[in-house]
Amino acid sequence: MIASVSGQVISKGLDHLVVEVGGIGYLIFTTTDVLTTSSIGDEIRLLTHMVVREDAQALYGFINPAQLRLFSMLIGVSGVGPRIALAVLSSGKVEELRSAIGRGDSDIFTAISGIGKKTGERIVLELKTKITDITEVGTGGSSADIINALSGLGYNMYEIREVLGKLSPTAPVEEKLKEALKLLS
Repeated sequence: MIASVSGQVISKGLDHLVVEVGGIGYLIFTTTDVLTTSSIGDEIRLLTHMVVREDAQALYGFINPAQLRLFSMLIGVSGVGPRIALAVLSSGKVEELRSAIGRGDSDIFTAISGIGKKTGERIVLELKTKITDITEVGTGGSSADIINALSGLGYNMYEIREVLGKLSPTAPVEEKLKEALKLLS
């Protein structure tokens, strides 16, 4: 098992980096925040999770242990594979995702491409008892409502994710949306 990789980024793709370590290039699938903050030539250290299947071996890399732990929990949920788990982690910060699970808010997951209502509910149900240190968030509007509204206006998930972390968690949906639009303009 490969637990971490430290080296130089020699290539980037839409969903992966190639990190050279001792003359060997490791293809590592990672989250959009890692992809957007790293450049070719950068030195990087990623905590990794190796998935071995009958037909393939793949490395998934994360900046911090919290992302790695949540990834491991997500792929343990029936119907959630590594690609879907990576999409979940790319959709928001670990704290936001933990909070959504703690509140029972499956909407944040169903807003992600590839996750239907049943899978979103299954993620919440199976992980609710496993997630620790969940911050209590008020009963303001659902994050999925904001995500859907902003993506409908043409904003990408990276922009939306950046704004979601800055919004008041207890505000009604309308106020959150107004604030998000101010921050995005």
